[in-house]
Formats: sequence, C-alpha cells, structure tokens
Amino acid sequence: MIEYYAIVVLYNKKIQESITISHLMQLKEEQLHIIVLDNSTDDYVVENKEYFPIDLLTYHSMGGNVGLSKAYNYALSILKDKSEDDIVIWFDDDTPVKQEYFDCLKNKVVDKTFDVFVPVIYGQNGVIYSPNESGWLKGKYIKSLEQQISQNKFNAINSCLAVRLKAYKGYTYDEGLFMDCVDTKLFDDFRKKELKFCTLPVKIYQNFFQRSDSRNVKKYWNRFRIRINDTLYYSSLNGFSSKLCGYIRILGWSLVYGIKLRSIKFSLLCIAQMLNHGGEK
Repeated sequence: MIEYYAIVVLYNKKIQESITISHLMQLKEEQLHIIVLDNSTDDYVVENKEYFPIDLLTYHSMGGNVGLSKAYNYALSILKDKSEDDIVIWFDDDTPVKQEYFDCLKNKVVDKTFDVFVPVIYGQNGVIYSPNESGWLKGKYIKSLEQQISQNKFNAINSCLAVRLKAYKGYTYDEGLFMDCVDTKLFDDFRKKELKFCTLPVKIYQNFFQRSDSRNVKKYWNRFRIRINDTLYYSSLNGFSSKLCGYIRILGWSLVYGIKLRSIKFSLLCIAQMLNHGGEK
C-alpha cells in the first residue's frame, strides 16, 4: 500500500497557526504522515517543541532558518528507506489543502506511468501560476485546466507538489539555492531525467506575497534580497545566456516593483544587490 509523506516547512509560526497543518490534521488519512520541518527562530521553536500530537505528526527543528534546499534534503534523508513507490508531498505552511486534493492524487498515483503530480495553483489575482511552461526569461502561464503542456517544457512550483520517492534516487537539492529557483532547478533536473508529469485536475488557491497590494518597502526588500541572490546563483549554472537572463529579470523587477511601491530606493537596492552579488543572504 502506498504511503504519503506530507512535508510542511514551518517558518516563524506556531504549529497551531499553520493553515496547512490544521487542514492536514483534519483529513485523518490512514496512509498520510505529516512531517513538520521547523525553520523558525528562537521563541517559535520553543513553543513548537512543546506541541506534540504524536499520533498525527512528527516534528523536527532545523535549528534556525536553513533555507528550503537544506530542509528538503533533510526530509529526503528521513525517507531514504521508504518504498520507492511511496509519495512525498511538499507544502508551505499556509496552504488550505482539502480532501479533494488527496482523493484526486490517490486516483492518479495508481497509474505507474507518472512520477510527478502537480495540482493547479491559482494566485489571488486569478492567474494560474502552476503548472506552467518553462521559458528562457520566464514561465508561460496556462489559461485553463484543459490546456496541455509538453513534457519537455513542463514546469511547476513546489507548493503541493507530489513526487514518487523513486524520482529522488541519487538526487539532492542544490543547497546553493536558499529559497527561490529551488523548484525551477528541480524541474530542470526532472526533465533531464525524463520523468513523467501529471497535472491533477484540482484547484488550490494561494496568496503570493509579491502579488499582494502591500507597499511595505522593507518587507519587499527582505524578500527580494534573497530572490536576487538565488536568481543570480541559478542563472550562473547554465552558461552566458542563462546568466544574461538573470540580470534582465532582476532589472525588470527593479522597475516593476519600484513603480508598484512608488520607491526609487527599492529599485536602486535591487540593482546594487545584483552588482554586489556574493554577500550574505
């Protein structure tokens, strides 16, 4: 029987406050195992260590915010002796996952043709962000659930991504990436391995910070500082054309979000971070 391992990466949030964990615990699926990886700092970790509904989840403190790649690799080390047909599912801590997702997933995993299962993720602006079609400068978004994406261009974000464990045999996430481009690099590698992708006909709605109406320059900068470093690292892995693409994307962000935030300071910070890449994240 196939077992399902839901990996929830928690960041500066109490377990009880996580929308994802709350929804997963309410499902009470017999083959579902919830594993919490706590990337939180200080007081949050203290409180989370005291919260142990043992029968429903297991908890691991990462000892601070180690980034997504290291957390994911830690999860894979926990699952290394599990059956290669078992499924690992990657979750953020704020996704309202419902029973429909698991019903659909369980129906699809019966078909051994597929290795990777991707639900349809909508942003708060109604745009379908995942799955999408990989491109040189940015992914090409699909317009409807029925739209097909060729396997050699299939791309997706990590939220609610379900993968057979055999797909990770001999694989580790690139720990040079802290948060952004982790899923992009994963799908680059999965396409090279010629894995088979399946779109789950189920909708999940997620709020993306960069799509919000917030104009808090400090919060945006804290987020984009990491995004810029990760983008430059990722783009450096694939030659001059990819590196050029990274620079163009960052210059575009500096303009678009500078206008959105009405802050020339934000634009200049983005450009300075790009030129001085190599500093601490």
